[in-house]
Formats: sequence, C-alpha cells, structure tokens
Amino acid sequence: MRLWEVWQRGKALLENAGIPHVNFELGLLFEHTFCYNRVDLLGKGEEEAGEPACEAFFAAVERRRGGYPLQYLLGEWEFYGLPFFVGEGVLAPRADTERLVEICLERLAGRGEPRVLELCSGSGCIAVALEKHLPGGNITAVEKSEQAYGYLLRNLERHGSRVDPVLADALDYRPAGSYDLIAANPPYVGEGERGLLSAETAFEPPEALFAGEEGLYFYRELTARYAPALRAGGVLAYEIGYAQGDAVAGILQRAGLGDIRVEKDYGGNDRVVSGIRET
Repeated sequence: MRLWEVWQRGKALLENAGIPHVNFELGLLFEHTFCYNRVDLLGKGEEEAGEPACEAFFAAVERRRGGYPLQYLLGEWEFYGLPFFVGEGVLAPRADTERLVEICLERLAGRGEPRVLELCSGSGCIAVALEKHLPGGNITAVEKSEQAYGYLLRNLERHGSRVDPVLADALDYRPAGSYDLIAANPPYVGEGERGLLSAETAFEPPEALFAGEEGLYFYRELTARYAPALRAGGVLAYEIGYAQGDAVAGILQRAGLGDIRVEKDYGGNDRVVSGIRET
C-alpha cells in the first residue's frame, strides 16, 4: 500500500468514528509511525508504506476509533512548549492546565528564589514548566500513584530537572518549612459528571479525575492542610472545574486567604482560583 493510500484510508476510518480534528490527529499518528508529515506526502505519497508500519499504523487508528487517548498512542504530549512522556496510569496534560502555570508565574513575579510545592503532580508537567521559568526556584513535586510517579521521574530526567520528586499522598504528606507557592491540579470531577466526560477519560486513572463532595473534596482537604504552610505573601493556586469558581474561592476565603482571584481559561471558562496568605 502506498503512503497516500494509507493516509486516505486512515482519514476515512477516523472520520467514520466521529473523531474531531481528523487531519491534526491523523498527521500526528502518521508522522509517529512513518516519520513523514502531511506535507511530505506531496513528494513521497507514491512510496510503499511497508507492511509492518502499515499494521502498526492501522492498529493505532483502530485504538483511537475506540476512544483510546491520542496522547497515549504517541507516548508523549506537549505542555507549555515542552514534551512530556505520558501513558496509561498518568493523566494526559491539558492545554487548560497551562493557565495554572501562567497564573502562578504572574503571582510570583519579582521573587528571585521562590520555594514551590506542587501537589498531585502526575507527569510532572506543571512542576517542570514552573522550573523552566523560575530558574532560581526550589521546587518539590508530590505524587501518590506509583505508575504516575514513574512518568514523573522519566520527565524530570528528560528535562534535566532539579525538581525534587516525592512519592507520597498529598493528604498525608508533611511539608517541610514554608512556601512562596503551593499549586495543585487535584481530582475535581464529581461523580454526577461522569456521563459528561469524553470517551478518552475512560482510559485515564480515575483517581486523578474524580473527587467526592461534588468534586470539592480535595480543595477542602488540601487547603486545610497546606494554607498554614504558606509564607506571608505566599500563594495557593488550584486548577478547578468550570463551575467551581465560587465554591473554591469560598474555601480559600474561609481559610483566611486574601486577594482571591478566579481566572478564566482561553475558552472563557473559570479555570484557576488563587489566593494569598497576607500575614
């Protein structure tokens, strides 16, 4: 089978399955398998694809048709301009989470060597992205899942990172000293929202997605435990679900934090809540 025929057949299969952004996704799978991008097809489309590569490509297409995450098929995904290893057992980085990094950096502007603690770290994408923009920072990343922790370690090695990894449950971890920033993207999907999620989330670790108390459990527990660990002027920042802004802001307010802000993502949805320990 020639390369252009492989492309056309793959495109039809993904379109028939209702996969969005077909050309984008197909292009990534095609380049991952054949090392050619869509533009290369203009000059190389008549080349034979090779049976082993064809089998691998169409196997990946079939898994994608079944909802298997594209990020897992590729084995890596970009976050804040950096590549991160991902796979089963760790949450795939989302573009919306980049807003958490942006807000944290804005809140830390002017602090030369901030002390940072990231909770529920997963792949480590938030911690590494922060580190790249806080060259003098001292950053610790805490992750409970051994599977996810394995990806965290691989990504720290990949980026030559100085982030200090800790295998621990954020609900039990005892922070050492005080921090300029404590950030987290905790599980925040309520049980009643399961039916609203995309098919891809069925393959992602549920413990990284779902939380009790209508998705607010971790915000309450983490705030109670970690707000006292902030230095005066220290920032507590969370990624949130689109309908949780007021509720999470209230949790931070009751914990005594001030200058509480609810920030939107680039789709116009509430996405980050942050507050400052004023004294």
